[in-house]
Amino acid sequence: MEEAFGLTPYRPEPPPPPGRQRFRLLHCPVADYPAFGDQRYDGIKASPPEGCTVDNFGGYFGLRCERPGETLLDSVAEVCAEVRTRYGLFMTDLGIEKLDEWSEDGTDGWGAEIVGQLLLMAADRGPRLGYSADDLVRFLRTATGRPECP
Repeated sequence: MEEAFGLTPYRPEPPPPPGRQRFRLLHCPVADYPAFGDQRYDGIKASPPEGCTVDNFGGYFGLRCERPGETLLDSVAEVCAEVRTRYGLFMTDLGIEKLDEWSEDGTDGWGAEIVGQLLLMAADRGPRLGYSADDLVRFLRTATGRPECP
């Protein structure tokens, strides 16, 4: 219908090829909201991680990435680790706004993005309250009744 009026209709990108994940990753920590133009982003803007491009998400610094990974969480974790190591930034957000929505669409879909968002939020906010990563993992293992490592 939009084409009939000379407008370009929105069409989502096709899914990435098998073994690759596509996601957004933002830097907007809960206690500090630096603007996209902040100088701490100069290095990553000049040389973003492979498979990622820099983008401005409503004033927040972010990356659009397509990276290898068995699951979405694997790929996101690798980019977060690389950004933290190379640039000293902890990417805290996947850009998911409606965390109460849900989809049981597997380890690479919308549900996985929501879980990733919640985990990044916990990883950012937990230490601000005095929790370590080990505390958060112990909580998950205890609460789920799965104390062993898979």
